[in-house]
Amino acid sequence: DLSPDYFSITSPGSHLIRPHKPLNPITASKSHQELHKELQMTHKRLDRGKTELQRALEKRKWEQRMKASRDQQEANKNTSPLHQELLKRQQRLENLEREEKSKQEEPEFLQVKERLRRTTVMDAGEKQV
Repeated sequence: DLSPDYFSITSPGSHLIRPHKPLNPITASKSHQELHKELQMTHKRLDRGKTELQRALEKRKWEQRMKASRDQQEANKNTSPLHQELLKRQQRLENLEREEKSKQEEPEFLQVKERLRRTTVMDAGEKQV
């Protein structure tokens, strides 16, 4: 007999067991709760007018800008006078190596002709002085 008195037990010394609503195993599971929370958050975000794709693109652009600014800051840190001189020297050496390679590719008679031209110019300069 389930009378209204049975559900509202007021006496603390009563030995009756109060019935509880049984838990739904699906809604009680942790994964279901997490999924429900994620869906609520997504719904709140969509209410602002941006789709998930738009947010992903904005996030990617923001990360790219942050990476570019970090790279620029690192480049600014490395531009000490010593570093700049080392870079200039490296470029100069690379240019010299390229010139030597291009000269090695020239036929030998052109190299001899160039040497002769240099020596004649130097001799003419010495005679005038």
